[in-house]
Amino acid sequence: MLSIGCVRARFAKHIAILILVDACVSSLGFFFFGYAFGFGDGKDQSPSGAAMGGAPGLTTMDGNPFVGTHFFALHDMTPMLFASWLFQWSFAATACTIVSGAIAERAKFEAYICYSFFMASWVYPVIVHSVWTSTGIFSMSRTTPANLLFNSGAIDFAGSGAVHMVGGLAAASGCYILGPRIGRYNADGTANNMPGHNTSLFILGVMILWFGWYGFNPGSQQMITNGNSMAVSTAAIATTLAAGSGGLSALVTRAIVSKVTTGVMVYDVMVMGNGVLAGLVAITAPCAVVWPWAAIIIGLVAGVIYTFASIVSIMVRLDDPLDAIAVHAWNGIWGVLSVGLFASRELIFNSYGISPQTNDIRPYGCFMGGGGLLLASQVVYALWIIGWVLGNMIPFWLILNALGHFRVPANVETIGLDDSYHGGSAYPGGPEEETDKSLGGQVAAKNVNGGGGGGASRAEIDEIKAELAMLKSSVKTQSVA
Repeated sequence: MLSIGCVRARFAKHIAILILVDACVSSLGFFFFGYAFGFGDGKDQSPSGAAMGGAPGLTTMDGNPFVGTHFFALHDMTPMLFASWLFQWSFAATACTIVSGAIAERAKFEAYICYSFFMASWVYPVIVHSVWTSTGIFSMSRTTPANLLFNSGAIDFAGSGAVHMVGGLAAASGCYILGPRIGRYNADGTANNMPGHNTSLFILGVMILWFGWYGFNPGSQQMITNGNSMAVSTAAIATTLAAGSGGLSALVTRAIVSKVTTGVMVYDVMVMGNGVLAGLVAITAPCAVVWPWAAIIIGLVAGVIYTFASIVSIMVRLDDPLDAIAVHAWNGIWGVLSVGLFASRELIFNSYGISPQTNDIRPYGCFMGGGGLLLASQVVYALWIIGWVLGNMIPFWLILNALGHFRVPANVETIGLDDSYHGGSAYPGGPEEETDKSLGGQVAAKNVNGGGGGGASRAEIDEIKAELAMLKSSVKTQSVA
């Protein structure tokens, strides 16, 4: 709903099918390869193996700090642990779908299928193995061998880094290589506004996502009984407060920027909705280890970061219809780093226990008096994610682009991908279809630059915009009549 609301009407089916592809393709990629690379730690021979999810005689007592090596296609995994696969797949699918909005309205459907499989099978699983397994190099739970990074390890409780940074960075690299939509930028570099067609759907999507985050964040404790209720409730409260403060912070920040730049105070509901999401992304890593007051601060900062990151995206020609990069990449980084600033000693102990390396209290946030070891771990972890994701995704996008399999031709883009590839408009015969198709159809009729990434001349765009404005005015007059 959020994505459909953010694109133009003639791309509604296009963005919907990309998101559905994520669910379908990522499920297969994660089944065959992703879960194994993420959670298939190595094994030695031991009678307790069956209880650990492996075949009889196998146990997860040794492992590769870089990648898992077992459970391909869930082989040797007992059905009792299938719930683990399902839960972890939902995170993989989330990381995948972040990219769909950033490359919307001009990416080839076939390219997206390849991307979704690659992300769920390889790029995402290696990151989660590094931080969410007992053998991962950055993991707080690392017991084999029991040497934690900076005597600490990194905390990414529900995935500000592993999910949102991964998806956001993949989106940024793909968006840059794909290039902006036709008509987005003028010859002098200034940007034209290309708003989504349905604000109501966007807000509905925001509210559904906010509700779903209570499974994402508190659910990452994976148990509510046996003393785990404190971590679960802490995560739920922090999630709520960060979302609320993030939405208000973005709304006010954008209104101030609007007042300074245009002289008019504009309270933008789209900005507020993305601010809510920014707060949710930022709190995802620290949700179980920060007190409520810290969650509010994290959300307030997230709203400001989102607002200015969105402006920066436009300045560097990252044409992101959903602002997914500003929401997920930038605030994923902030969420990871905020752990090193605000994580509480008591709450870390509650979720992670004592250090297996020192048999003592683990390092905690430097603003809480815990020194800088945890923050150092968070910084190194964030740098690892940046290096891994960009090191994999930039070559992937470049190869697709070089082979001509990444961007649709310009005439197809201007007509609209729904009519070109997906069987027609999502709004057949409605005013949304007529007004939105006007610009695309007329540019296509002018035989604009048949290759991908081309665009109409400035004069042609201005002429068509004037005609489109007249058409919209006519539609409104008829509706009133």
